[in-house]
Amino acid sequence: MKTISYLLLPLMLLVSACSDLGDDNDATAPDDSGVEHPDQESWKATIVITKDGMRVAEIWAGYIANFLKRNETVLKDSIHVDFYDSKGVKTSVLTANEGVVENTSRNMIARGNVIVVSNKGEILLTELLNWDNARQKIVSEVPVRFLTGQDTLYGDSFISDPDLKDYEIRSAKGRSNRLVPIDK
Repeated sequence: MKTISYLLLPLMLLVSACSDLGDDNDATAPDDSGVEHPDQESWKATIVITKDGMRVAEIWAGYIANFLKRNETVLKDSIHVDFYDSKGVKTSVLTANEGVVENTSRNMIARGNVIVVSNKGEILLTELLNWDNARQKIVSEVPVRFLTGQDTLYGDSFISDPDLKDYEIRSAKGRSNRLVPIDK
């Protein structure tokens, strides 16, 4: 019987010491009540954006965080977006450092080293680009550079369909390597 009590005494002291340590840690733990945590997180995941049941874009990101209260999904660690036409054919690819998808409208903002490349080889370069899901347009309100096979255009803003076919550039300037026939 004495052997059991000798064994129990050190065990009780150890439990008591551990519970005291826990109380001290709780008192000094940082208060993160002001930090908003995502409702869902995914790594190396895909989001599919549709309109009227048709796939219009697929988004891949290294990290995706969904915030229900803010009604948005944050995309980080490099994003890649494939855009599709009404027939389901991929028309262009967008890459960027990060982005945000508004969950209800499915509009997206891409930020940081944004590059859009069409199937025909046109390239759009900018730092900030919006995807307007209702209008099916990409829009940039910051400086852009647009490269075609023979032209390099610069502008203050840009709006286009996702395949970069029908586009507008505000305050456009640039250069062209096209041959222009001159009548004599």
